Amino acid sequence: MAVDPHAVGRSTNPRRYVWTSRDAMLYALGVGAGAGELAFVTENSHNVEQRVLPTYAVIVADASAALPLIGDIDLSRLVHGAQSLRLHRPLPPGGAVDSTASVVSIVDKGPGGNAVVELSARAVDATTGELMAETRSTVVLRGGGGFGGESGARAHPPEIPERTADAEITERIQPEQALLYRLSGDRNPLHSDPWFARERAGFPKPILHGLCTYGFAGRALLSEVCDGEDPRFAEMSASFTAPVFPEETLTTAIWRTSASEALFRTYAQTGDADPRIVLDGGRVRLR
Repeated sequence: MAVDPHAVGRSTNPRRYVWTSRDAMLYALGVGAGAGELAFVTENSHNVEQRVLPTYAVIVADASAALPLIGDIDLSRLVHGAQSLRLHRPLPPGGAVDSTASVVSIVDKGPGGNAVVELSARAVDATTGELMAETRSTVVLRGGGGFGGESGARAHPPEIPERTADAEITERIQPEQALLYRLSGDRNPLHSDPWFARERAGFPKPILHGLCTYGFAGRALLSEVCDGEDPRFAEMSASFTAPVFPEETLTTAIWRTSASEALFRTYAQTGDADPRIVLDGGRVRLR
């Protein structure tokens, strides 16, 4: 795995991304939406207008498209470090955007250490040129350090309050969740192939996509903080701290800090084992 430290500032050519109502519904199912959320998983329910989950922005404005700009990447060593999104207006059930992805920074943790790469993307309406969504992704290339890049500074996420959460939402991850989510575009075999997960990545079995966990948390925030009103959902950010496996339960704990902001943390749990933090330093902002 070779990382090019001179890739900072490079951008892809605009890439046209077109989606239909079916794509939006498939994504919603992939992040756990079900019969209680008909607006996101159907297009023809009586008196229910189809809407799009705000976290679909990570698909529409895919920052990972800039990964090839930094060199030859070994997918078995790549883990998601952090993700943020900003919606300038709600996404329609179907549409087309021109998305440009860029390399924001590359941090070198030294020989034997990691490379930490921050990527961004901007998606504009393909017809009007209006900015619709922006995303930022941090990815960690395990063992990718030592290429002569800048050491960088550690980011400081928001601190979660030391008090009981104002709300908690718990859901079980279905055994086939990663197989369903991958149909929205991320075909990394780490999430589907037991041999690859075990032999190439060192996990006992395929793990859930980080952005699938992010989508579960986004649904919890939409329900609890936005009262299900997706036009109010403007920004969301969080850091990934541990892998999640299908068949675990996810609990998103939410702390309201103002009328337009809340902080959150998501835990995963297997059976009666102690829960572990999988999303930390989370923040959502409303319009």
